[in-house]
Amino acid sequence: KGFARLMVDFPGPVQSVTVDHGKEFSGDQALTKRYRIPIYFCHAYHPNERGTNERFNRELRYYFPKGTQFDQVSEANIQRATAFINNKPRKCLRWQTPVQAVSKPLSRW
Repeated sequence: KGFARLMVDFPGPVQSVTVDHGKEFSGDQALTKRYRIPIYFCHAYHPNERGTNERFNRELRYYFPKGTQFDQVSEANIQRATAFINNKPRKCLRWQTPVQAVSKPLSRW
């Protein structure tokens, strides 16, 4: 469901998806067939294969330390933290923010 929603909200070109071996990605063949996007699985205990994800998790931990009970965190606090993270310029994006980097390809659609 989540991936389908993402494809509707962000219809731009997706070249590939990299995931871990969680059960939420057990239907990978159906996703590959439906969206014609290759899905790659990371090896267990190799966070270096998911660098962007690990970086985001580290930044998220700045706002929500390990052990945070997210069912007790307000939606507004989560939105505030993700907005700050997604509006922070990144060297890997040529000093654009993630929001700016995603907006450019989407404006062509």
